[in-house]
Amino acid sequence: MNLETPAGMSLSATRTEALKGFVTEIFAKLGVPEEAARLSAAALVAADVEGMSSHGVTLVPLYVERILAGSVSTATEPAVVHDGGSALVLDAGHSLGQLSSDWALPMVSERAREHGVACIAVRNGSHFGTATFWARQIAESGLIGIVMCNSRPRKPAPGGTERVTGSNSLAIALPARGANPFVAELEADSPAADPASALAALLRANSGARGFGLAAAIDLMCGGLSGGAIGPDVGAFDGDPEVPYRSSHLFVALDPARFGIADLDGRVAQFAERIGKRVRRAESGDECLLPPELLAKLRECGARLGVEGRLE
Repeated sequence: MNLETPAGMSLSATRTEALKGFVTEIFAKLGVPEEAARLSAAALVAADVEGMSSHGVTLVPLYVERILAGSVSTATEPAVVHDGGSALVLDAGHSLGQLSSDWALPMVSERAREHGVACIAVRNGSHFGTATFWARQIAESGLIGIVMCNSRPRKPAPGGTERVTGSNSLAIALPARGANPFVAELEADSPAADPASALAALLRANSGARGFGLAAAIDLMCGGLSGGAIGPDVGAFDGDPEVPYRSSHLFVALDPARFGIADLDGRVAQFAERIGKRVRRAESGDECLLPPELLAKLRECGARLGVEGRLE
């Protein structure tokens, strides 16, 4: 089914499960293990369902080119290069960002329950979808999740002309009793798709010294704590597919119980109700609205790799 948006852009309604299955098969054909391929596809489709299409399946052709060129590895586990108890550093080895993130989440949650607060920094990472996707999962386990990543330079310092830091993402998720977690993502380039996203947009780092300062701080924490790339050392994911992306990620988990707080989830739910904050879950969307041109590119990728599934 084709729809016309208010701006006159034609979009096609595609079944979410069919899209996940198609992208999963693309990754599997590239040598990604089945379960890892399914996770990677789910993370990308989630971005489209939640209105952050810039981080969704539009990037699949770039993933294909990078895996074929060798700058993205199909390995499923990162290497632990430092274990400080509540603080760990991983080297992702340029593997799919979804896979290194999926490895980091249970570890950071486990260490947070042990120490109260835990942090995992990742270097030599790749694109991992949206920070929201991962922060929410930490909150669903009853912890506060903070996830951030750096990206290729787009922002000059105020008054400057050289692009020195990226439009870096930061997501914060808190558990809420009887409801979805309260999630806000600070992302400069994703337009608000609904009231929940519009609320998060109030916090976006998108202009001036304040926005640059936040983006630079995210850059320094991700790349600095991991020993990875910072600023201009981060590549362009849409650039030369033979050159590694080298993004750095940071995952933080806090256990409210270790602060002597027993009712945080109830207070979060009450606050969320007051401001009308609701975040759509990726699982709740039966359909994704995608441009026909993107569907054509996905089908081309599938045909190139011998994918047998169909996009409906």
